[in-house]
Amino acid sequence: MNSEEVWFSHREKIYQIKKGKIEWTEEKKIWTWDRCTVSLVKTPISPDNASSKRLRVVIRSNANQNQTSIKVNRPMTLRFMLGFDIEKVSEVRIERPDPDMQYHKDSEIWTGPKERLIFQLDDDYWIWGWNEEGVELKSSIIYKINQEILRHLSAPIPDSSDPIFKLEPNSTSDKMVLSHLMSPDESAKRRILPVIYQPAVDGLKNFVREVYCAQKDLDDNISEVEVTLVFNDEQLRKNAIWNYIYRLFRSIHYNRTKDIESFNIRINKKDPSKSCFIFKNIYSIKDGERYGLNEDSIHGDPDCEVEHKISYYFVDFNHPVVFVNTSNHAMAEHDANQTLWKWEYVPGVMDSPVSLGSKSRAQVDSEYNRRNA
Repeated sequence: MNSEEVWFSHREKIYQIKKGKIEWTEEKKIWTWDRCTVSLVKTPISPDNASSKRLRVVIRSNANQNQTSIKVNRPMTLRFMLGFDIEKVSEVRIERPDPDMQYHKDSEIWTGPKERLIFQLDDDYWIWGWNEEGVELKSSIIYKINQEILRHLSAPIPDSSDPIFKLEPNSTSDKMVLSHLMSPDESAKRRILPVIYQPAVDGLKNFVREVYCAQKDLDDNISEVEVTLVFNDEQLRKNAIWNYIYRLFRSIHYNRTKDIESFNIRINKKDPSKSCFIFKNIYSIKDGERYGLNEDSIHGDPDCEVEHKISYYFVDFNHPVVFVNTSNHAMAEHDANQTLWKWEYVPGVMDSPVSLGSKSRAQVDSEYNRRNA
């Protein structure tokens, strides 16, 4: 593990997949992830809700994996993200393993193998690392992260949120992402690429395979990008019993079983607050209600070009964040599945599991029609 990476644990209800749907049980368990880095995003307190949590903690992790298809004939890195809001943080403490509890099944009791430095966020999250001999507490990465969180929580309430997911070169994976996004090449600097988050549990069959970004400048200040995502499949959850028939319908009607969805990004270079998404017929809010992963027939903003303000950016204003929220791949500027880990797709990174191109939606459809003719 890189010296700047940490461990992360969180207490969560155990879920199970029943007839395609995700069902949360009342049983809780502490899950632990290694190779994690920590980012902070400041959010303002709402004037009408003084108890709103105002700091979002973004945990990122990664795992190496061999290629899963002949089209991706290279090593890949699967990147994951979990974002949650907090309002309190404990002091860093040293936790020693209890040898008498070595074989105890209670995952909340620390059994080793050695001492760790740990602090708690709210009631259900912990950031920790090994207590290395000869390293002063205040020199440890755990202490530094703890102090940074305290500093953000004690700072004055901002008038507006900080929409950028900042990324530090704290791991080999993060360095590779930053190298890609912060390329010195001028054409690359002007290119607008979304960072896409999709619940990892949905990625088993519904994962993104291809991303296409067709960009054009409307004037000196405004650029528009038509983004086309090609998903491996579209597995229903709420109506999982119809999956076979639905796949057959798509195969006959569209001449493919892959799901292809498109949305637009409009970036205002002069005033980023005016930048927006357009999710025509694929918005995951319908009739004012937010929908999550168990829904598979959500088509918000039907035939309407509604502008939705971009909530978050990744590293800078050229990389807006979009969340794939439902099983039919309806999307939004917000995360409707906050308790679920996400796959993080950064198109174009050398070790990414998805390919990146610049074709339009019409070109992608035409190519798939020819391919399957």
